[in-house]
Amino acid sequence: MSFVLSTLDRIASPESRQRAYNTVFRFCYQRPILSSFLGVQLLFAFVPLLCFIGFSVSAILFLSALALGAGLFWVLVAGVVLFWALVITFTLAAATWVYLAVCFVSIRKVGRATGYIETPGGQRSGPTKASTSTSGSSLQNGKADTVNSDEKVNGDGGFEEKEEPVKEEEPVKEEEVVKQEE
Repeated sequence: MSFVLSTLDRIASPESRQRAYNTVFRFCYQRPILSSFLGVQLLFAFVPLLCFIGFSVSAILFLSALALGAGLFWVLVAGVVLFWALVITFTLAAATWVYLAVCFVSIRKVGRATGYIETPGGQRSGPTKASTSTSGSSLQNGKADTVNSDEKVNGDGGFEEKEEPVKEEEPVKEEEVVKQEE
């Protein structure tokens, strides 16, 4: 009983409750037939009102749980669809990456083997343009260059003169000088 009174004290102060009791008792004393009619109506309506409030709270809780369950179900269905979409896109992305990596490695190996691409040390691997033909035309950077046998391709894609090793002169024999004069 003290719990009910303390709860009522929080809702309404004891003075305002006392005023309400006094007003109800005065009404019942002044109009006994009307007050008995209203009292019986409240007594009989209390059970259906209590059932309606219980049903409403139960329905709200049940429908909330049902909505939560239905919502979770559709989120789960969407999650399954998302999973398979991610599996497919991962597979496509991985296959595309492998294809591009193979293309890159193949082009790099062919380029290094033919001398069109430099190795990391700045040297060209594979045959140079000068060693593959004595004269010919190549297209680099959109410009046609002619390669002669006395030229070689340098590291920056240009051409430079081929350096010949310096030969030491042999002493000329007198017999050869005489033969040349005759």
